[in-house]
Amino acid sequence: MTGGITVGEALVITSGKGGVGKSTVAVNLAASLGRLGCRTVLIDADTGLRSLDVLLGMENDLVYDLTDVAEGICKLRQAVVKARDVDGVSLLAAAQLRDMCSVPRGRMESVASELRQMFDYVIIDSPAGVDLGFRIAAAGADRAIIVANNDVICQRDAERVKGLLERAGIGDISLLLNRVPPEKLKKKEKSSCALMAERLELPLIGNIRARASVFREAAQKGRPAALESEEMARAFEEIARRVMGEDIPVQPVRMPGFWASLLKG
Repeated sequence: MTGGITVGEALVITSGKGGVGKSTVAVNLAASLGRLGCRTVLIDADTGLRSLDVLLGMENDLVYDLTDVAEGICKLRQAVVKARDVDGVSLLAAAQLRDMCSVPRGRMESVASELRQMFDYVIIDSPAGVDLGFRIAAAGADRAIIVANNDVICQRDAERVKGLLERAGIGDISLLLNRVPPEKLKKKEKSSCALMAERLELPLIGNIRARASVFREAAQKGRPAALESEEMARAFEEIARRVMGEDIPVQPVRMPGFWASLLKG
């Protein structure tokens, strides 16, 4: 509590490798937190490559963006827009024709701090990779979720991201495995998701057993998959509840021995 007011938390959703579904995870997590009654705002920090407005069907609803706020063109409250079809969720969009250097690190921190006073959760969608954009996005966060696919390349990239987050002072870091193919399940093998989490020394906050097409079809409708698919609704609700502090076991996902042996190193 600060001055009698409950202050929210800021989470950065990041990945070392592009194309793992980081932005769809951010949108679906926000939608699930909203359904659970949490006031949630998404910050699209992927300046120049914004996508959250498309995933939320908000392309025509935006006037201002994060860069406008950083440069003093508008007030923060003017740039934050409520999603029309996703209860409890608002969006602070990225600029489409600028780069992340247009948002100074200190300004990112102050934006996240101000939004904590207004929302229960601030979800920051970071650019993929480990360059300046990632570092600026992470500067405003209290916690982090690293999104990865279940393979050795993503594991190596996630190790690098974890180290950078820790050096930035973020100690609360979780791993989310996305797009785990159902055909790679095999009961006799130890869960490869658990193996990857052990290797990275990170708690596993969830695994999403879905193909990219599930998210792509939802995106074409401008809707989070968690609002279109019962299976995705259950999966992301569990992740959202873990974010909120509930102790919900992560169900194991198993893969053939070839991949499990690679992850064991």
